[in-house]
This record gives sequence, C-alpha cells and structure tokens, in this order.
Amino acid sequence: MPIFVGDVEITDNAVFNEMQYHPAPSMEAARNAAAQALVVRELLRQEARRQKRKIGDEDARLMGLIEEAVCVPAATTEICRHYYEQNEARFRASNMPDQVVPFDAVEDKIRDYLQTRSMREGIRSYVLSLAEQTRIAGFDISAAL
Repeated sequence: MPIFVGDVEITDNAVFNEMQYHPAPSMEAARNAAAQALVVRELLRQEARRQKRKIGDEDARLMGLIEEAVCVPAATTEICRHYYEQNEARFRASNMPDQVVPFDAVEDKIRDYLQTRSMREGIRSYVLSLAEQTRIAGFDISAAL
C-alpha cells in the first residue's frame, strides 16, 4: 500500500529498497522502519522547500533545517551529577559490583548520553509538529516515533 505525505507518493518499491538499511527481527519491523525513514525525510524535504532553502545539497539542507529547529540545552555538570545520583545503580563497577564508579570518571559519558537523548527527543518533537501540519496517508508516523 503506498504512503502519501501531502501530495507526494512513497511507493512500495521505495519502501522495499529502503529496507536494506534497516535490519530488524522481522520483515514487518524492517518495513515500518524503512517507511518511517522515508516519511520523515519527505516531511523534512517539504519543509525545506516551504522555507525555500537552497544552500548545499539535500542532506545539508535537511540537517540545517534540523539544527535551526531543534535547540538542545547543554548538560551542565550539575545536571550530569543529578542524573548520576538518580541512577547510581547504573554506575557500578563491573568487576566489583559493591563499588560505584566515581562521578568524575563518567561525567563525560553522562553528558554525551543526555545530549544525545535530548537531541533525539527534540528531533522527534519537530518531526511530529511537521506531521501535524501535513496530510499523511498509509502510515501512522506518530505511532512509529
């Protein structure tokens, strides 16, 4: 069944071709991941066109769009320490389960994790806001994200 994002059709063949980039435990899961990727890309393409973005190749335009739309606050030392204290069980030494890894040894990893998680959530929210403004048929993007 084809998918429509606005007036743009994403064919079954396009989804099947995209599936190779989305290994999954089942064909259905791979198909859903491929369809999600194509729908998200088309939403971003349409928004880039709406904003008349012309600088760079398509990937650069789409990345620029995301970078402008998604603001990720910095994970300060205070925020990282709070996460560390709330999730202390995650920071047990593998060779000595009674011992907690010191905060200083994991602060950078926590910061990276929190930044990545925040970026993913920001992108997800942005894509969902684009989806709310666009008619999508044949695929439920809100269930996929």
